[in-house]
Parts: sequence; C-alpha cells; structure tokens
Amino acid sequence: MLRSVKYGLNGAVLAGLIATPVLWNSVDKQVDLVVDGQARTVQTTAQHVGDVLSAEGYHVTGHDLLAPAASSAVHDGTRIVLRRGRLLDLNVDGEQTQVWTTAPTVAEALAQLGYSTSDFVSVSRSQRLPLGVTDIAIRTPQLVTVVHDGKHEQVTTTDATVAQLLDDMGIVLGSSDKLSVAAGSPITAGETIRIERIAKKLVTRTVAVPFPTKQQHDSAMAAGTTKIVQAGKKGRAKVTYAVVYVDGNPIGETKVNSVTLSAPRAQVEKVGTSASLAAAAEAPAAAAPSPGTAKAIAKQLLAQRGWGDNQYNCLVTLWNHESSWRVHAANGSGAYGIPQALPGSKMASAGPDWQNNAETQIKWGLGYISSRYGTPCGAWSQWQANGGWY
Repeated sequence: MLRSVKYGLNGAVLAGLIATPVLWNSVDKQVDLVVDGQARTVQTTAQHVGDVLSAEGYHVTGHDLLAPAASSAVHDGTRIVLRRGRLLDLNVDGEQTQVWTTAPTVAEALAQLGYSTSDFVSVSRSQRLPLGVTDIAIRTPQLVTVVHDGKHEQVTTTDATVAQLLDDMGIVLGSSDKLSVAAGSPITAGETIRIERIAKKLVTRTVAVPFPTKQQHDSAMAAGTTKIVQAGKKGRAKVTYAVVYVDGNPIGETKVNSVTLSAPRAQVEKVGTSASLAAAAEAPAAAAPSPGTAKAIAKQLLAQRGWGDNQYNCLVTLWNHESSWRVHAANGSGAYGIPQALPGSKMASAGPDWQNNAETQIKWGLGYISSRYGTPCGAWSQWQANGGWY
C-alpha cells in the first residue's frame, strides 16, 4: 500500500514538471517588431500589441500608423509595424504650411505629398526625418522671361531670387546696368525681367562754328538797307561729348570739351541810316509784281534747277506762310521780301535791286534753300518741325 502511494506521488511530481514548459510556452512569444522600417525580433509575454510597444518604450500617438491595432492579441510570430508621425514645417513658394507624415525619409515624405523630383528642396532628399519638427523649403519650377542683350529667353527655374537666376544663366550686370526688378526680389511665375545695358562713351566730332556779324552805320545808304563788305566764314572746332547709350542706342549727350581748329571770320555789313534815300527807294514799290507773277517766275527758276511740281508746291506753301509772295513784305525783326531774308540785305548777293525785284529775291531764296535744306520740300519740313521758321 505504501509502495503504491510512493509511486503515485512520484507520478504527480513528474506530471507537474512536464506540464510547466507547456504553460511557459503559452505566454513567452517571439514577435517581429518593425519601427520606421527598422526590423528586429523581441521576446515578450505581453498579450496585446499595445503592451508589446509599451514594454519596448514606444508611445503611440494619433499621428502614428500601427498594424495590427494596439488592442490586437499577440501570438508567437506576430509582425507588428509602427510608423511614427513626423511634423513637417513646409515653406512652398513662400507659403507656410504644416503637415504630418509617417515617411521615414525626406524623399518618401515629398513623394507622399505629391511633390515632383524636379522641385527644389532645401534639405537632402535622402535625409532621415527626426521625430521632431523638420523645416523644409520647397520651390516649384517657375516659367519666366528674361529680356537682355537683344534676346528674349524663356526659362524654367527653381531659383529663389532674380540674382540667383541671372547667375545661373551666366548674365553679368555692369555697374551702370538697370534691372526692371530688384536683384534680391523673389521669382514670380510668368514675370518678365528686363535688363538695360547702360554705357557711357566719349565721342569726338568736328563741328562748324557760326560766324558773328558786325554792323557799320553808313549815312550814304538808305535807312533799312545793308551791304556786305566782308563775307563771314564759319570756323571749325573739335568737340568731345559724353554720350549715354541704352542697349546700344544713344539717348543723350553732354559737351565736355571743345578745341578750336579754325576761328570763324566775322561778317561785316554796312547799315544805311539816310531817311531821305530810303524814301526815294520806296517809289518803285508800286511797280512790284503781283504774287501770281512772282509764282510764275519761281516756277521757271525751279525748272532750270531740275525741280518738278512737287518741289514747286512745297515752295508755294512755304512762302505763302512767310510773305504771301509779296516783294515788300517786312516784319519787325528785319526779315524782308518774298523769302523773308534776315536781314533783307543778304539778298544783295543776288543783285542790287533786291528790294524791289521779285526775280532777284526768288533767286536768292532758292540758293539759300538749296545750300541749307537741299530742296524746297526739305525747307518746308524744317519749317513745320521748328514751329514756323527755316
């Protein structure tokens, strides 16, 4: 009887020893834990996913992704995947925004958010994202037009400023060049950036120097008459100008120096002062030809010079404004005759009867027009451009 009891106790102890491993195996499990893409195997007795993570020091927030759920039961061989949330502080083309992502790297986060690989990113795309806040500046490609050096270039750029864009394009600004926008201003989609090349050069020209006129009073001549006793002669000077160019076109100049090459010679004129002689000279005025006769004379003289009807029409219009084709037309400034010579005595070079003879006045007037403007139409254009003088 004692022997049977002994064997019975030994059997019970053995049974307990055998059962203990079975109970241990039911609570001690191996699980695969993958956190932010990093995998490892952990030994755990936890019953639920959340307990496993807590035991490993992980606190799951609403911005994290967890599979399976924290309340899910854990079995031997369970795979737990945790992707923790990262806060991104984004500046996209100057606009500030915050987004959460569970991507472990910058590249994956930007791909999730839909940004292209052609966008500029202020940090390395391969950089792993920390659990804290990450500041990232993003610039999407912008199409702009750059006008410079006679060219219109359309470029797509992710540069932040106009200065960076010009540097990338190899465009160098001179100290005097002008930009249509500030160099440090941000790039704006669709804008046109203009560069004006400003250059200053010294230019030397040889120019004519007008001659002065000296008058000598002569009582042996009728009042109001003049006679040239020494013809004037223009001088010559070498003049240096500072010329400003914009994109190769001159826009203004300033005289900086002048050197006389030949001095002008004064013209000397005698001016009559005799009133009695002047009265006598007025007598033939009644015989002055009519404007119609003067025009007929002019048409013949123009034909002799090879000028046709178009030049005649310009001459008629010009002298209609000047004198209405009157031989004795005069004004307070001293201009006289059909062509309104100033002074009238200049016409003495065409004949001594310049005061009363329409043909003499017209010959002188045509010579003056030819030497100064080439043709009557050239003189008429000058008259229009200068507000009524030629």
